Amino acid sequence: MELMVEKVIMFAIIIAISFISTKIGWINETVRGGLSRLIIKVTAPLMIFTSISNLGYDLSLIWESITIVAMALVCVTVLFYIGVVYAKAAKLDEKTKGVQVALMAFGNVAFLAYPLLEAVFGPIGVFYGAFYHLVNDTCFWSVGVAKIDYKGKQSKKERIAGIFSNNMIAIILGLVFFVLQIKLPPALFNPLAGLGGTTVYLSLVFVGATMATVDINKTYKKLSIYAIVFFKMLVIPVIVAFILTNIYSFGLTYEAICAVVLQISMPCMIIVSIMANELGGNYKYAAEAVFVTTVASLVTMPVMLFIIDKFMLIST
Repeated sequence: MELMVEKVIMFAIIIAISFISTKIGWINETVRGGLSRLIIKVTAPLMIFTSISNLGYDLSLIWESITIVAMALVCVTVLFYIGVVYAKAAKLDEKTKGVQVALMAFGNVAFLAYPLLEAVFGPIGVFYGAFYHLVNDTCFWSVGVAKIDYKGKQSKKERIAGIFSNNMIAIILGLVFFVLQIKLPPALFNPLAGLGGTTVYLSLVFVGATMATVDINKTYKKLSIYAIVFFKMLVIPVIVAFILTNIYSFGLTYEAICAVVLQISMPCMIIVSIMANELGGNYKYAAEAVFVTTVASLVTMPVMLFIIDKFMLIST
């Protein structure tokens, strides 16, 4: 718990420095775009690949990964339909309905979850996180983007291409090396792992720079954004934490349970705003939701870990 709080404080400091740097003009749109591409195309895939491939083979990890995939499917589906029901009940406009659903269902696993899991749990945290990410991104690029694209601008081929990102390829390749226990020589592995390790800091800089583009005065009054915080970042994660610690763990270790719960409670995906902009959705609303949920996550992430620890004490 103390380590989590320490890491969250570190995250907050780096995000704040990046936020201020962007506000005063040291980080511009060009730099922010370059950071995004560097993280998504280079450093994050390297972190994922080196973390997974370097683990010693353990059959229990295979079973845990299958369990996490199944749980992620259930959680994403539940959050997706909560988003659908809420968007209809709140009578959101057509440009915002699909965006609200995507924001509710899918978390910022690429820019925030991986850095957090790596910082707190090391390579095993990234391993567990990869399987929730697998489901998160597959569902986002299929049903999530379809919801945002209410005008039908994007083809099915484009959505399928989105699923096979560099991160997804890194997960698959890392699993092949893990199962076959193929180890790269230190002269090759160490620079790849070192470059991948920069993902933690680069991601936080990118998050802070993105948050700086949002007009805060128009954000904090929107009830629909707080609905995302309530359901996605508090209610569903707490329910899942209680089930896994007090009813049935499905064979998951403490680290795996934490990885699942923390990823469910991640703030909104930054890419929702990007896709909404491309497909005619309410991208400004998406950016505002990313801002609010990211700020909230600095409180909810350690709270989730505290709740897991308390539930585990009750179960014993």
